[in-house]
Amino acid sequence: MAYTVKKLSEISGVTVRTLHFYEETGLLKPSYYGSNGYRYYEERELLQLQQILFFKELGLTLKQICKVLGKSDFDQIAALNSHRQALSCEWEKIGRLLKTIDKTIKHLNGKKKMKDQEMFDGFHIGLVTKAKKGQSYFAAEEIVAKSVKNPTKSREDVVKRGKAYYENLNREAHTIFQELAQCIEKGQRPASDTVQRIIKKHHAFLEQVQNATQEVYLAMAELYRDHPEFRKQLLDPVHPKLAAFMAEGMKVFAERELS
Repeated sequence: MAYTVKKLSEISGVTVRTLHFYEETGLLKPSYYGSNGYRYYEERELLQLQQILFFKELGLTLKQICKVLGKSDFDQIAALNSHRQALSCEWEKIGRLLKTIDKTIKHLNGKKKMKDQEMFDGFHIGLVTKAKKGQSYFAAEEIVAKSVKNPTKSREDVVKRGKAYYENLNREAHTIFQELAQCIEKGQRPASDTVQRIIKKHHAFLEQVQNATQEVYLAMAELYRDHPEFRKQLLDPVHPKLAAFMAEGMKVFAERELS
C-alpha cells in the first residue's frame, strides 16, 4: 500500500514538514511521485522511517543516522536486533529503578527499612555491559564490540561472580574517571606523564574484558568523545570536559604504547 506524505504523517506521528526535511537531506525519499506531483511512500520507506525513529530514540543525531543508513552493508535485521538489545537493557534498568522507588517509599512510610546500599540499586553503570553493548552501526562501535573476549563467557562470569564483582568494576572505573577529572582541574595536559599513568591503568582495566589493541583503544576513545550514551552515562556526570580530555589522552597512549 502506498501512502501520501500526509497519510504517512498521520500513521507515524512525524510531521509533514519533518518528512519533507528528511527528503531534502536524502534521509528518506518517497518511493515515487504521482502524476499529480504527490509523494508516495511504500513499505520500504515505512521501514526506513521506523529505523530513523529507532535511532533517534537511542540518541543518535540525524547526521549519524544518515551515515548509518547510507552504508552499503547496512543490515536491517541486525539493526533491529541491536535496537531490541538496547531497549531490553533500558527496560531492565527501569525495572530496577522502579523497585528502588517502591522500597524507598516503604522505607519513608516506616513499613520496611532499607539497607543503605539498596538506595542506589539501579544507578550503577554496567561497564561490562556497555563494553559488550557497542552498537554495530559505526566503524568505531563495530571494532569495540568485536574486541570483547568471548562475550558469552563474559556474561557468565559477571553472573557467576555476582553483584560484588560487578560493583567493584564500577568503583574501579569511577576512580580512574575521578583521577582524570582532578588532572583537568589542575590544568594538566592529556599527554603529561601523570595523565598517561592514569590512562595506562584505564587500558589495563579494559583488558579485563576486551582485547584492547591500538585499533580498539582508538575506537573506544572516539566513542568516549562522541557517543551520547557513553558521555551521558559514564563521563559527563564526573566532569563536563572529561570526554574530550580522556579521548585525547587515550589517543596519545595508543600511539605511544600500542603501536
